[in-house]
Amino acid sequence: MDENLFNNYNVWRSGGFSLPEGIVERDIHGLAVRFLNEKEILTILGLRQTGKSTLVFQLISDLLKKGAGPERIFYFTLDDLSLRQELAQSHQQFLKIVEKYLEKDIQRQKTKLYFFIDEVQKLPGFIEYIKALYDLHLPIKWILTGSSSLTLKAQIKESLAGRVLSLPVLPFSETEVFKGHGYQPPDKSGLQSFLFGKVNLDKKTLKKYQAQLTPHKQRILHFLDEAMVFGGLPAVALSTDPERKRVILRNYRDTYLEQDIRNLVKEDKLWVYQKVMEMMASRVGDILNYSNIAAQLEVTVDTVKRYTMLLEKTFIITNLTTYSKNIRNEILKTPKVYFTDMGLRNILLGLTTLTQLELLNQYGIVLENTVINRLNAHISRLSPEVRLHYWRTKTKEEVDLVLYSPDKLIPVEVKSVKKPQTRHLKGLRSFMEKEKEKTGILVGRFEDADIIEEGKTKIYLLPHWMI
Repeated sequence: MDENLFNNYNVWRSGGFSLPEGIVERDIHGLAVRFLNEKEILTILGLRQTGKSTLVFQLISDLLKKGAGPERIFYFTLDDLSLRQELAQSHQQFLKIVEKYLEKDIQRQKTKLYFFIDEVQKLPGFIEYIKALYDLHLPIKWILTGSSSLTLKAQIKESLAGRVLSLPVLPFSETEVFKGHGYQPPDKSGLQSFLFGKVNLDKKTLKKYQAQLTPHKQRILHFLDEAMVFGGLPAVALSTDPERKRVILRNYRDTYLEQDIRNLVKEDKLWVYQKVMEMMASRVGDILNYSNIAAQLEVTVDTVKRYTMLLEKTFIITNLTTYSKNIRNEILKTPKVYFTDMGLRNILLGLTTLTQLELLNQYGIVLENTVINRLNAHISRLSPEVRLHYWRTKTKEEVDLVLYSPDKLIPVEVKSVKKPQTRHLKGLRSFMEKEKEKTGILVGRFEDADIIEEGKTKIYLLPHWMI
């Protein structure tokens, strides 16, 4: 490896390292720091440009502040073509590079070393090599990042089973957006505990939570509108210029197709892949119908299925399976599709303002997708045991999503309405009756939080800005 290149990537070795001003501490930062002290390999996975590399440099800064010697911290990125080519000839070159700069044999090293490797999925077979080194019990803490789980998750499952702690890096949460713009984030922890089945909530406490959040309401609504239109990619969320946000999102779309997908799809089929991506964007919240999409694009069903899988494995879309007491049914029944980032979804469809969403009757489904993204962000940090599903019966009774925790099921409907009506509660009531649950939630553009009590059951009316 070129010495100048190595030094450029590992600037702390010469004492010239400092984080840029304005870096936002991620919600998962504390968990990542904790995982640095565990023996397992730490994987940091997520969509492109969500801040994985930034988190890595924050962790390096933390290690330096805690006294880790700069000579013990190594950073490599497999985004670098020259390094990939060198290691592709022989993976064993990796340890030779490290030992050259360490100036000693790793086998004799007694102090822990930290190896950070960005975009590890870009070098085929390297995971297996890391696994072999890990099994030698060398004094190495491995931290790997990746923006495509197409091969990475399969390799981790096959090669690193029981050896990995994994953290997702998602687009910015509401808390991170507030911090990024210099504001104190609102405290929604009480409501989150309720959503994830950890506490019950009476009307008095619900009203108290609303009162505590009300001073933040206008700012919450502003950032919620921004998230619904432009999403939460850090560079987009931190910009205050709408046109700059649009340019970043268009560039993101083009870079994704050119860099992430071009090597996975035949060049003459790249336009088909983009069309599948656009079709998925137009079908957010719908049950996936591969045959319908294939017929419209005049391609095979297998092509649509493969491209849908690629979209999921590169973190562009996320699927919700049906809730069922039969686990096999959860897996076999057709999923519903949602986008990980609303900005990318909207730019694919040419939707760049809130007014457009309203006029095209898109507000409700975009709100539903945004609520799901926010819940997924909370789950990844606070409640990994919670899962999200949707619910639909053969008689077409349905609810948008089901929060499944070990002790509780909570059906949730998301509507764009400002006043709840009886028909909006129909799916919730059906689910609660069939599953013998006592709690349901209706999210909408309500002025006030409230509870509809019917015997022993409660349906909570939650303003969308409180989620």
